[in-house]
Amino acid sequence: MTAPSRVALVTGSSGGIGAATAERLHASGAVVIGCDRTTPDSRPPWLADFRELDITDEQAVQATVTGIRAEFGSIDVLVHAAGVLGTMPDLLTTPSTEFARVMAINATGAFSVLREVGLVMQAQRSGSMVAVASVAAKEARRAYVPYNASKAAVLNVCWSLALVLGPDNVSVNCVCPGPVNTAMWDQLAGHAGGGDPEGDRRARHARAAQIPMGRFAEPEEVAATIAFLTDPANRYLTGLSMDVAGGARLGMGS
Repeated sequence: MTAPSRVALVTGSSGGIGAATAERLHASGAVVIGCDRTTPDSRPPWLADFRELDITDEQAVQATVTGIRAEFGSIDVLVHAAGVLGTMPDLLTTPSTEFARVMAINATGAFSVLREVGLVMQAQRSGSMVAVASVAAKEARRAYVPYNASKAAVLNVCWSLALVLGPDNVSVNCVCPGPVNTAMWDQLAGHAGGGDPEGDRRARHARAAQIPMGRFAEPEEVAATIAFLTDPANRYLTGLSMDVAGGARLGMGS
């Protein structure tokens, strides 16, 4: 008898790492439901469902998760990739309102999504969750501190969930990308390069030169790691924060 397809929920599915992960999970045979703030311009024909979701709206998160569980019967995989970089790179001029806004999306929003899906997986006594954090969560940075702090919060929430949900056969892990060829890096390069295309190119080249592998990751490479962590054969892996960064943090301070 053929095993039933896994039901996978991917937040931030309209672009970047989320979109690549949704496609990768579909290719593995999963039934994929996407969530994002806006409907993608071109919805993939293989996407089983798409739901607009503002993850800062706790009631909307609860309703969305409950609705997916009722319609599809389970949520076997959660990939939480939704998040923002923020608009203020300079630490000492970033207002508290901007810090709170980024934390509301990246940290509190992640907490709501992970908690609600965690309750579903606890009840069904099975599941895998992966949240997208960042290598920036693990070290001091000069720029975009609200983003870095919010991703550090995501790490801690996931470690705690791994502890709480382990007895229920639920794995909870984080991937921590370094620079990835996505719209978020374009924003970073725009800041570093002063908005000039040639300056952006130089900023990208300089950042890539700091990485041992000499290049940025592609979203599909991060998606491959997420697919590995959510494979039922790897359920015993939990509480990890796995860098997908080409060795970006090696040799710090040397």
